[in-house]
Amino acid sequence: MRLFVGIDLPNEIKQSLLEFQSELRQLGINASWKSQENFHITLEFLGEQDLTMIPIIVEILTKVAITNKSLMLNIGGLGVFPSINRPNTLWTTVSGCLYELNRLQNEIHVELAKKGFILEDRKFKPHITLASRPKLHEIDLLVVNTKKLGEFIVDKVILFESKAIRGKRIYTDLYRISLNTSSD
Repeated sequence: MRLFVGIDLPNEIKQSLLEFQSELRQLGINASWKSQENFHITLEFLGEQDLTMIPIIVEILTKVAITNKSLMLNIGGLGVFPSINRPNTLWTTVSGCLYELNRLQNEIHVELAKKGFILEDRKFKPHITLASRPKLHEIDLLVVNTKKLGEFIVDKVILFESKAIRGKRIYTDLYRISLNTSSD
């Protein structure tokens, strides 16, 4: 099973992202656009895992969720990986309670590593992928770079399964683990 830990987005944020994609198309950006169902924020990519590893992952996420409170994130603007000169991925930025989001991601990363999971070693850069292989020739992205798309409260982390079905990536929630909502 191909797995990752992430944050799902509320439907109104997904709708805003879909409208933003439409706006980017109208600017002349050609790309392989992500579907509305696949919008998410990845916290940790786990890759291929055996079914027997799921209880261990859920146990780790539950442990981390107890010590992390819900947090507010803002969505908007644009970025590209790896660079504007060689764009492979077009994404929208995530801002807001980044200290808390980074702490949550780091705790998940550390706990998974302690249990022997082989994890990516690159710095966490929260984002929401909008498109792959964008063609940005002579397009002024400054027009949309400061666009605000909404805000939402993160109150759960999710273990997702990623499957390719008829050439399309489908993400399925396997487990939703609530963050600590106590007010102390």
